[in-house]
Amino acid sequence: MRGLYLSEGTMLVQQAQLQVISNNMANIRSTGYRRERGVETSFAEWLVHELSPDPQPGVSGRLRPLGTMAHNVATQETVTAFTQGPLEGTGRNLDFALVGNGLFQVEGEEGTLYTRNGRFALDAEGNLVTEAEGYQVIGEGGPIQLESEDFTVTPDGAIYDQNGQVGQLAIAVFEEGAQLERFGYNYFITEDGEGGEEDFEVVSGFLEGSNVSMAREMTAMMQVRRTYEAAQKIMITYDQILDKAANELGSSA
Repeated sequence: MRGLYLSEGTMLVQQAQLQVISNNMANIRSTGYRRERGVETSFAEWLVHELSPDPQPGVSGRLRPLGTMAHNVATQETVTAFTQGPLEGTGRNLDFALVGNGLFQVEGEEGTLYTRNGRFALDAEGNLVTEAEGYQVIGEGGPIQLESEDFTVTPDGAIYDQNGQVGQLAIAVFEEGAQLERFGYNYFITEDGEGGEEDFEVVSGFLEGSNVSMAREMTAMMQVRRTYEAAQKIMITYDQILDKAANELGSSA
């Protein structure tokens, strides 16, 4: 009963999509959060053929069709949308936001982490660190040390106080399609090298909000619900058919 497999696969995909949507909605107020979406894929092109064994030594096998089968779907991956989020003024000089591309770099326990969350603070030694975890913010040439919160920031990330330039934010820019993997709370890790065209502006006194749209997520949730209910009805119908086949047809025989 291939319809059972089709409806079950659809329900599983919609459950995975609901988890992604719920996570987006839960982080709608998280600074610098990047929206995620699930990508679906079909099993058909993977399962309709198989590689036949070598007919004789030195001759490679050939693909042969297995026959027709119902198409099914699964969640292939979850991708992150790096669209710009809204800027929220805070009036706090240690809050930074990026307009355009790029990511702040911080030194985590596992190595370099990347984020759009620019809510920073100063530790006891005057190092610029993330406010939540205390990770050191990476600058060009090493950690950034400030004597006070009395400083200015240029659009390219250079930091100046009354004595001149005291630091330069190291903004990471990656080429489109780089594999950035979400890590922990609002961070990313990657093995890809930096590249791509720099098109960003650093501003202080602002934080970038989440790029999640509540209206879009609610619409997506309604679509997931309708698809799930339709698949559920199909499964119930097949279950009733199997029940009749097992009881009515079996007893009449």
